[in-house]
Amino acid sequence: GSLDANPFPDATPSFLEGYGRLLSGALAHEIEVVAPYRRLQKSDLIARFAALPLHLTLTCMAPREGKHCGACNKCRERQEAFRHAGVRDRTQYES
Repeated sequence: GSLDANPFPDATPSFLEGYGRLLSGALAHEIEVVAPYRRLQKSDLIARFAALPLHLTLTCMAPREGKHCGACNKCRERQEAFRHAGVRDRTQYES
């Protein structure tokens, strides 16, 4: 899925499980953090939710005045995912 190659620790199952345990202890209630779309590719999600205002979401690593930079790896992944999904990318990019 889209999180499988994500280098950030907060995308791992162990992080999500640990976060659930932390919340459970802090709130004195059983909390389970679920990530129902973690096995899907970005293009799958874009195709599935194309009717939503996806251009308002932010995935950029270096946004400039609220716009995607268009040059970082996350912007390139986003652009490729829109192409692969066959969905018009209405995102505003700086470059």
